[in-house]
Amino acid sequence: MARISVGLDIGFSSIKVVALSIDKNVPKLLSLGSIASPQPGMASDGVSDLESVGIAIKKLFSAARISSKEVVVALPESKVFTRVIDELPYLTNQELDSAIRFAAEEFIPMPLTDVNLNWQILSRANQKDKNIKTVVFVVASPKNLVNKYIKVLSNVGLRPQALETEIIASTRALVGNNPFSPTSLIIQMGATTTDCAVTSKGMIWLTRSISSGGLALTRTLAQQFGFEINQAEEYKKVYGLLEDQLEGKVYEALKSIIDIIASEARRVIQAYQAKYPQNPIKRVVLSGGGAKMPGLVIYLAQNFGLEVQEADPWYLISKDKGLEQKLLKDAPLFSVAVGLALREG
Repeated sequence: MARISVGLDIGFSSIKVVALSIDKNVPKLLSLGSIASPQPGMASDGVSDLESVGIAIKKLFSAARISSKEVVVALPESKVFTRVIDELPYLTNQELDSAIRFAAEEFIPMPLTDVNLNWQILSRANQKDKNIKTVVFVVASPKNLVNKYIKVLSNVGLRPQALETEIIASTRALVGNNPFSPTSLIIQMGATTTDCAVTSKGMIWLTRSISSGGLALTRTLAQQFGFEINQAEEYKKVYGLLEDQLEGKVYEALKSIIDIIASEARRVIQAYQAKYPQNPIKRVVLSGGGAKMPGLVIYLAQNFGLEVQEADPWYLISKDKGLEQKLLKDAPLFSVAVGLALREG
């Protein structure tokens, strides 16, 4: 019997939902939808602001005709602490637990009692080969953040089965557990942050969050041209990084921020390849709302000297033939929601 799985991505600028029917591990698209996020939304702790998020989620579920009450939800990358801890020697499970907690204190700027700490072992050292190290992917979610999401969802009758980070969800949608997928850098371009993850063999080996996203690009255009935010957003979507449009003025304005993101992403590539030279990054996948910006794929391909492509989270999903072209239009925007819906258990 098929199970229904619903992924809910509460982003800063839009809320996305995807419902899948999963039968014998084959996922089929049932429904999807998107709605503008109320402002300041989940960034606020105000009761009325959080109520307005709940109202928007209710409207979205109604419009997408989703009746399921169980959801998998993404936590914003900028509010969650992730780190790959490597160079650990062979340790027993108990020793490893202590070592991870000790290492976590180094990168989590709050008491460990205030976070939910989870980890996944990427590779395990053995006693015989001293060259093999234990590598662990650690995620720490602040408990007050988790409680806020649970409260907003329960207020509208939804039950979160799991909460996980946006980049973990994106990775599941874009590379899955496919051992043949080439080693990739996923760049998730959100409204307020750009998040990077290097994935190999279906696992995340390195992450970094950059505090520049789509909003910074829009605001730059608004300042430069004296535009209202809505007009600046439109210019960004239409002209983007096309050097031959409007005498290259939009291109020049956006280029400075894209270059900051690109140079940080290059650092991620270099850091990964210094550690794992035998397994170089073969491609870059652009995900999130900013991935569709005209000219961006070509600009970054030239910048990185690597193949760059737009994310297509739908390629593993069975869907009605008539929907294929329509889905591709906003495909990168739904990477997180699709990845959430694909989560097992």
